[in-house]
Order: sequence, then C-alpha cells, then structure tokens
Amino acid sequence: MFPSSKSHNHEEHKVMCDYAAVLRLSAIYGANGAGKSNLLKGIGLLKDMVSAETLTNIRFYNELPFKFDKECLGQPSEIAIEFFQNGHVFYYHIEFDKNKIYHEELYWSRKSKDIPVFNRVGSRLNIRGEFLSKGFNDQFIDALDRLVRQDMLLISFMGKYYSEEVPLITDAYRWFADKLQVVLPSYSVQTIPFMMDSDSKFAGLVNSVIPEFNTGIVALKTKKEIVNEENIQSNTKLSLLVSRAKQRPGEPQVWFSERFGNPRNIIFEDGCVYIVTLVPVHKGVDNDDVEMSLWQESDGTRRLIEYMPLLYDIIHNSKVYVVDEMERSIHPILIKAIISKLSHSSTVSGQLIFTTHESALLDQRIFRPDEIWFAQKDLEQATQLYTLSDYNIHRTANIENGYLNGRYGGIPFLSNLKDLNWKSDDNEEERL
Repeated sequence: MFPSSKSHNHEEHKVMCDYAAVLRLSAIYGANGAGKSNLLKGIGLLKDMVSAETLTNIRFYNELPFKFDKECLGQPSEIAIEFFQNGHVFYYHIEFDKNKIYHEELYWSRKSKDIPVFNRVGSRLNIRGEFLSKGFNDQFIDALDRLVRQDMLLISFMGKYYSEEVPLITDAYRWFADKLQVVLPSYSVQTIPFMMDSDSKFAGLVNSVIPEFNTGIVALKTKKEIVNEENIQSNTKLSLLVSRAKQRPGEPQVWFSERFGNPRNIIFEDGCVYIVTLVPVHKGVDNDDVEMSLWQESDGTRRLIEYMPLLYDIIHNSKVYVVDEMERSIHPILIKAIISKLSHSSTVSGQLIFTTHESALLDQRIFRPDEIWFAQKDLEQATQLYTLSDYNIHRTANIENGYLNGRYGGIPFLSNLKDLNWKSDDNEEERL
C-alpha cells in the first residue's frame, strides 16, 4: 500500500502513518485461481489466530503447506504483516503449523530502523525491557515463559490478560481485534438491526444511501418489541439467546426465527429484553408503504445492505476492510458508483483493499496506477503480485481496454474453443 514515485494523481489518497505515506484504496485483479482469495484468506487466518485463545480454537479450512513444492511439505507456514496503530508502525511475523507457534516477533518500525518489542523462538521469550510498564521486570517475563504455551500467541495472551504491562503489544493486538475487518463472500452482517436501532448516524447514512440505489427500497426501519419471557419457555433456542443477552447487556444476539425470515437481534438493555427486526419498506401502486422480508430482496440488494457498516466505518472510522469479490451480485454501475464515491470523498478515514473481476473499475479517475494490483501464477504455481505502476502508464490511457487485451496480465488465457473438444463428433457443428 505504499505509493509509487511514478504515480501522481489522486494525491488525496495518500495518508501519513507516522513517517510513511500509505494509500487508502487498492483493487486486486487476477484470473480465477490466481491466488487473490488466498491472499485475503491468509490475512483472515492471521486475524482469527490473534483473536483466538489457542490454535486448537482455529478452524483450519485448508492444508497450510504449499503442495506444489515438496520441500514445503511438512515445514511450518509463515505470515508477516505491517500496519499502523495508535501512532506506531508495527511489523508482526509468525511461523506456525496447526499445533504450534515456532517463531513470533513484533517490531516497532521507525524511519531509520526497526526496534524489537518482543521475540519468541520456541519456548524462549525476550521482551525489550524499555517497553515494560513500571514495576514489571525479568521475573514477570520468566512467568510468561511458563504461562504461554506453544500453541498460544503471545500477542493475544498479553493483549487479553496483561494489557497494561506492555502497552505496545496491546496496541498491536487491538489493531487485529478492532481495526482489521476481513470480508469474504460468505460475509453477513447479522447485527444490522441493532446498529440501525442504536446508532442514529448509521441509520441516517443507510436511509440516505439505500434509496439512491433504486432497488425499490425507499427506507429501512426497525421494529423493537419487548420479549415476554413466560411465552417463550417452550422455545429452547430463543430462551438460550435471551439468557445470553442478559449475561452480556448491550451486546446483540442474532436470532433467525424462520428459514427465510428477517434477521432479528435479541438485546438486553434498561432491564428489559427486546427483539429488534430489520424491515425493508417499498412503495405500493397507491403510494402506500409495503413492508417486505429481507429475504424477499435480491442477493444484490442484501449485499448492498450488508455493505452499509463497511461504508460507515471507512467514512467515519480508521478501520481497514479487506474484501473478497467486492462486486459480487452487484451491478457494475452500482459498484463503480460506490467506489467512485469513496475515491473522491475527502472525509474517508479508513482503508479499503479488495479483490475484483470488474473491469469497469479500471479507471484512472477512480484509482492511481499504484492502487491497482494484479495476481498471476508463475511457472512454479506460486502467486506473484505486481502493480500497474510497474508499467509506463499515461494519465489519459484507457487501462480497462489494456487490461482486457492482456497488456498487463492478470487475466485468463483460454485455448481456441475448437481445441476444447466440446463436440461429440465431426457432424455436431452441422446439426447445430
């Protein structure tokens, strides 16, 4: 996300993070199977690992080793990421498998050098003394050696249980917990009813934006009802959610009462348990309000609604959203309008990184060349990433046409259809 010296348009996209300038938008293109989603899944896995208590709490959906190189089989995997939080630039790196952390380190990146905050190799732990809060010493570090097992991340353990002892570690942990949001295609924001009911600014944004998409929805509203606990005793699932809501006041619990019903949130506040339901409103032929179920809306409409927290956070908060298939189920004109709005807005506080196949977004009025990336497999089946700014691009160049014509790579190359052997015999073409 560092800007290239070759790109000079959209200077407002650059944000200073301590000593470094960073770009707030990025689109990643590539053919199917090029590795775009794996990049984002890797970031998501790292967030999950930092959020979990131990590796045993992680659902590893895929085998970790790189299977196309036998030397990688049986070896630990590695992930490293550099990020900005609370005025500091951090570099975090782990080496791991499904059962064990082999190496973990956190650096505070300065302009001239990187200063280690902690380094952990196997069971050996070293925390730089100057970063320890007053009153903590080597005895505390010795105790950590015994407390932090090899299937646990030190950054998580410190961030959750010893947040005041090493403030820099807590800062880094909070970035993963609070700032980084990974949005995969299965993503669903199931707490929107509570957000609409509790945050008037969010509700205002939603009801100013959604009608502009011309999906038929003129407003989104919520219905809030008090739960009569005597009447739900036979409903085991709902009773459990009510119990959880009482244990966690102000924290919404998600309830789907019907297979195709509206998502509802159970919330305990002011001594009462409420059910909050999200209701899309349309206009009938007589201009009367017609309430619909959210599941009666199209996939694209639901996707647009689920993007509302993303848009709100990026505009108002300094969160980092990493989104796979940003355009999924959304019309090209709509997704271009959304990204253009973010590109040209002067109030955007967060960062958006996404993968896409939508060539209509390849427009220099929206992106700088260094904000457009391509993923492509090399001869060893490993994914290589490179940016459009690696090419000599004129400011007036039509980069969409160039991309579709294969000038920059990152697209599928198909054989001649006659070579695909779709015909069952030589007379098939005549019959067609």
